[in-house]
Amino acid sequence: MKDPEKKFDFQLNIGFIVFAIIFVYLTITVIVNLMKENISVCRVEEGQIVNSASFTGVCVRDEEVINSSGNGYINFYVGEGDKVANAGNIYLLSPEAPENQAGTSEGGVMASSGNYSEIRDQISVFSKNYSNSSFSQIYSLRYNLQSLSTEMLSAEKIKEFESHPSSGKVVQTTQSGIVSYSYDGYENLTPESVNKQVLTDSTYEKHQIDPYTYIESGQPAYKIVRSNKWNIVIPLTENQAQALSEVTSVNLTFRKDNIRTVSDFYIHQGSDGSYGVLTLNDYVVRYVSERYVDIEIVFEEASGLKIPTSALVQKDFYQIPIEYLVTDNRSYESGFYCERTNEKGEVVADFRTSGIYYRDDQYFYVSMDDFKLGDYIGKVNSDSQDNRFRIGATGQLDGVYNVNKGYAQFEIVEVLHKNSDYCIVKENLDYSVALYDNIALNGSSASENEIVY
Repeated sequence: MKDPEKKFDFQLNIGFIVFAIIFVYLTITVIVNLMKENISVCRVEEGQIVNSASFTGVCVRDEEVINSSGNGYINFYVGEGDKVANAGNIYLLSPEAPENQAGTSEGGVMASSGNYSEIRDQISVFSKNYSNSSFSQIYSLRYNLQSLSTEMLSAEKIKEFESHPSSGKVVQTTQSGIVSYSYDGYENLTPESVNKQVLTDSTYEKHQIDPYTYIESGQPAYKIVRSNKWNIVIPLTENQAQALSEVTSVNLTFRKDNIRTVSDFYIHQGSDGSYGVLTLNDYVVRYVSERYVDIEIVFEEASGLKIPTSALVQKDFYQIPIEYLVTDNRSYESGFYCERTNEKGEVVADFRTSGIYYRDDQYFYVSMDDFKLGDYIGKVNSDSQDNRFRIGATGQLDGVYNVNKGYAQFEIVEVLHKNSDYCIVKENLDYSVALYDNIALNGSSASENEIVY
């Protein structure tokens, strides 16, 4: 007869061993999980990436300085930036120095409500865009206000001449165009003649032709701009020139007053570097007195789903020609008939609907877990060897790991634009991520079907 106590001791020992095994297993699991790199998760959001750069460009116009045809005190019929027709009155030369003009009790010139409105607009634009880093804008304001005063003063002198026609000489234009009363010696510039010296001219000086000033024959009287078409030439680095080598138009913003427009674009290779040439048909009147303008150019702009660049990974897939996709007559699902040899040595075809990740114009990209190298894909109701495709060719796809279900699942993405931090991917793409999906922040740290804690 066996001792019952010994039996009890033996059972107790077995239980202890089982408990020890479970304890060791749990300990190892905890240690492995603690040592394992955690998968950080982020959410897919809508966003936009803009690749832009700021430049100071030089303005190139079809312009000419017209010299005075006589001596005298000059006054203008046409305002700054106004258009004048051929044989139109452009300026008046008076032989005598002007006296105080009537119009105010102080002998000054009375400004109209329209003049006051223009002055307010000029000051408002200046105040809105001024910053300490662009102090030179104050000179543009000074010139613009001076141009407005030129128009007011000249208008008074013209009225006086009309009441006493013998007191001066009216000069007419010999060509039509846009009038300006500033000149700087760069009127003969062409896009091809612009160089670094022009763009960084520290001795640059703009001259203003003021009313009531005495000029002699042969001195500058006004400037005529003959065309609305003009250019802005900007310097380009090697990287910028390479990035824009195939670009024919760009979006640009005039920094002075935040005007946005589109211009034609081409690259000119000068003797001292690469230059971008922007061609515009608008705004020549607005910037007719400016030789240098600050602009911002958008190289690339993309909108869509915004994800961190770190989330991107590449994965290999088998390629199957698109003509091998068939629809099952019973389930009406689309998939592939994959031929295999069963245990009896017979060739049978399995219909597989899973594993498809992407389709382009030629191939379906299928998972290497669902298909194997050397498998044959056959066309339905065909025994011809010519209608069988052997799996072997591979291709890579960009993608991210979707973790919505608690484990990592690879989903492809089509990248529209990418920088060092973020990329924009196409929305509403089959087999791809969607808005507000959760994805692995660092794609290289995740793997297919890995559980995310």
